[in-house]
Amino acid sequence: MARAFKSTPKGFVADLEKAERRLLRTLFKDVIQLLDAGQETPAGFASEPSSDPFWDIVSGLGPLGADDAGAGKAAGVGNPRGTGEGTPVREAPQDEALARLLPPGVHGDTAAEQAAAGEFRALTEDGVRRAKTADLQRAVAALQVNPVVLDEEHAIAFSRALNDVRLVLSARLGIDAEEDAERVHAVDDWSAAQDVESYMALLYNFTTWLLETLMLALSTRLPD
Repeated sequence: MARAFKSTPKGFVADLEKAERRLLRTLFKDVIQLLDAGQETPAGFASEPSSDPFWDIVSGLGPLGADDAGAGKAAGVGNPRGTGEGTPVREAPQDEALARLLPPGVHGDTAAEQAAAGEFRALTEDGVRRAKTADLQRAVAALQVNPVVLDEEHAIAFSRALNDVRLVLSARLGIDAEEDAERVHAVDDWSAAQDVESYMALLYNFTTWLLETLMLALSTRLPD
């Protein structure tokens, strides 16, 4: 059973079982694939095979259930469109999970606000994707050994990676309001999980708990 992150003289340390580390690596890789939709998957990040049916289900989710049809469109990948002046713009992702990972930099429903959001996205989205992918790759690497030991820089990157997993899972689970979160948090028995939605709820709760322990450990280093 996983033991929470603790702040120690060696760094931020968590004791995770092999299966738990493999689970987290699978989730991080799934989000990498989602961010990289329509592009070639980075070398070394193929899903790990397993004879355990649970791992087969998780690995089979791909980018956590994203629809392959029209993946490029859903991901907001493709040639940026232009306005009459040729200003590059990019549409927001249609996939809700990816939209939560890549929120708009400009909010509003007017034509001007939508145009500004598209222009801002065209300028910044690729950089955001690269930064998130780098965090996720660092997290995958950190999970190769146990205990997991992170210095402060890597702990912050690991927390961002965990939060990105939570964003994707929350979208797949339809968490939009407090009552939705309560419904998901009520799923707490691994032995009773019988479908993908139940497994995702358990994964969401596990990653939420692990992130909370890491943030609490990081908070102990804050200046008084």
